[in-house]
Amino acid sequence: MRLHIFKAIIGLLLSGWVHQASAGSEISSYVVLGPQGQPIVRVVTHEPTCPILVVNGLRKDMHTRAEPRNMALSPERPAVFPVRVCEMVLPSAGTEAWLNGRKLPAAKVVTQKIVLLGDTGCRLKRPAAFQSCNDTRVWPLAQVALSAAAEKPDLVIHVGDYHYRESPCLSEGCANSPSGYGSDTWETDFFVPLRPLLQAAPWVFARGNHESCARAGQGWFRFLDPRAFDPQHACDEPGQMVGDYTAPYAVPLSPQHQLIVFDSAAASEKTGDTGATDEAAFAQQFEQVAALARSRPYNWLMLHHPVLGYGYLSQAGYLKGNPTLVTALQSLHFPAFFPEGIQLTLQGHIHTFELNSFQGPEPMTLITGFGGSLLEPQFPKELPRPFQFAPGVILAETQSEQQFGYTVLEQRDGHWTLVEKDVEGHPRLRCELQLEQAPYEFVCTPSASQVHSN
Repeated sequence: MRLHIFKAIIGLLLSGWVHQASAGSEISSYVVLGPQGQPIVRVVTHEPTCPILVVNGLRKDMHTRAEPRNMALSPERPAVFPVRVCEMVLPSAGTEAWLNGRKLPAAKVVTQKIVLLGDTGCRLKRPAAFQSCNDTRVWPLAQVALSAAAEKPDLVIHVGDYHYRESPCLSEGCANSPSGYGSDTWETDFFVPLRPLLQAAPWVFARGNHESCARAGQGWFRFLDPRAFDPQHACDEPGQMVGDYTAPYAVPLSPQHQLIVFDSAAASEKTGDTGATDEAAFAQQFEQVAALARSRPYNWLMLHHPVLGYGYLSQAGYLKGNPTLVTALQSLHFPAFFPEGIQLTLQGHIHTFELNSFQGPEPMTLITGFGGSLLEPQFPKELPRPFQFAPGVILAETQSEQQFGYTVLEQRDGHWTLVEKDVEGHPRLRCELQLEQAPYEFVCTPSASQVHSN
């Protein structure tokens, strides 16, 4: 009997050692929701083989999505990925899966609480944009992740721009930071600071302009894109820009609601920089959005670039929307500006919190690009009126905030409430959303602490 007990103890110790060793070689593990809400487990590791999952009580071998690559393909694609990316597609929402003794977050059939964030990486960009990545007050993403994970969300939505460390650091505040587009920068800019939130809930990822083929697209397709890895569509080859256009897909949030994910990575924001090919490509994607929206009565469109949002530059004034996407929508002549059936759009790109409603049937706009990257310069709260984004598309109400944080959307009794929070998770603004019928409206109240601070 004593021998059996001794063997059991040794077995437990060895099991713990193996788990610790395996976990130590693991850079990140997370669950991605793909088309039709398909849950996909991803593991990024230094191991020569993929780990084993326990799925519904059965051991399953994960397979390699992308092999390690220790050499840059060319000067135009100077990135290395000495890591293995593993994955497994799970049967359905609610599937129980364990990795190295840790239960992975399961997708919910009905999503009731969502954390949203975007534009999270630490900006290192020549000639002079060098954020102090080593100062958690200046780049607070790790604290944002801890606070957001404590919300215990059903789903996390990231509206794009994960990777910002493009140039070597030239400032003391970012000393010893990696740069470029390889896996070391992805690890530092994304996987490490966001680990608690990556393990808290499944994620839906939108692709930002920072993940275009000319920038961090190689990492995007290895790590975050929900589709099967295709080397011919992975931004690896110089001049391979076909990867900049991928079709929209839908992720169910409930039997009545769905999220439609739109890839706007290549949508130029410069007026006069759009081409007929780009406009036609995005027009086709919006037609696909219209078709997807017909399958559910309630649809939220998720993309990186705001269409009916605004920013501000002191030398240029207010900047409205994205000219490529606006032109593409105008060419389609939908009954309203957007495809029918869209009640809310979720975006980033502008490094601020912004919530807009409109006088007509246009969907409410939510911008949540204040997750960690350098914020937009402060701009005037009072907008000129009327504030028109496109012919007949006139702003009714707006709320904005220019401090770091994240957003929570929660459904109760069939209605959605939005809470905008600071990096510590303290509410700054609470808004009741009316998304059942147009015009889509909100009523917001600042938190008591925010009122007192003002």
